[in-house]
Amino acid sequence: MSPVRALPAELAAVRALIADGLAEIVRAADDREQFWIRSAITHLATADAILAELPGARRSTSRRFAVATLMTAAVTAGGAALARAAGAGPGGVLAVCGAALLLTMYLARQVRPRGATPTLPSPPDSPGLGLIAVPASLERARGQLVSAALRRAGSANWPVPALRRAVAADPVLGRLAHADLLLCQAIDCLDRYLDDLEKQWP
Repeated sequence: MSPVRALPAELAAVRALIADGLAEIVRAADDREQFWIRSAITHLATADAILAELPGARRSTSRRFAVATLMTAAVTAGGAALARAAGAGPGGVLAVCGAALLLTMYLARQVRPRGATPTLPSPPDSPGLGLIAVPASLERARGQLVSAALRRAGSANWPVPALRRAVAADPVLGRLAHADLLLCQAIDCLDRYLDDLEKQWP
């Protein structure tokens, strides 16, 4: 299985681990409005939203772009043929091509990818018993996400300078890097929350 073909399956596994971590936080945290807990939940939900849009949105956008291209070509060819059949001169044909160009610009706006909206988990009815550790599923999620990104980049790009260039050149790698940053920040938020708890109970 090639890295490109494996990516959707890898991202599905990462998202499942993030969902497990989110559920554990929401279930266990006794104060879900506490700053670090709320920040961690938001970061995780945003990371999941970024990963959710990667495999499917790109294919969907490509399909819509192909449809837009075919429609524009058909309008241009058909309009030009009708204009010539009606005896229109070069100016008439140019007017039809201009209308087709406007149509292309409109359709291009319609196929522009939209950012995903994070989905936060619903809190349980009763307070949790308290979070005592960073969910292990989040550490595993980060490991799998980094592995997926490195496979996507290819071993030739694993040195840091080459990896930076690969991330800048590949939008998918850029999104993976962004999701990984959010995941790291979420884990850091939870560590800070746990550190604060430990200081309160010497």
